[in-house]
Amino acid sequence: MTEKKAGLTTNDPLFYLERLEQQRIGPRTRMQCKVCGFVYDPDEGCLEWQVPPGTPFLEIPENYDCPACGCPHSSFIILDRERGHEND
Repeated sequence: MTEKKAGLTTNDPLFYLERLEQQRIGPRTRMQCKVCGFVYDPDEGCLEWQVPPGTPFLEIPENYDCPACGCPHSSFIILDRERGHEND
């Protein structure tokens, strides 16, 4: 399976894993830093980074670091599915 990535064709499995992960992250999905356990809750935003409440995790800039431990944006994992759909 190949797909266009920035004008190029790719067979990179990490590209597909990242895409699948992004499809699982909804606008209200809470994310957790896998290093320290800090939870980003879209309903609360992030005061330290001036991210307003209601901002989905996927709309946070890539340079966002965990406000608790400083680990990069990529160190966050899905804490739960969108609230209201946990039992789906």
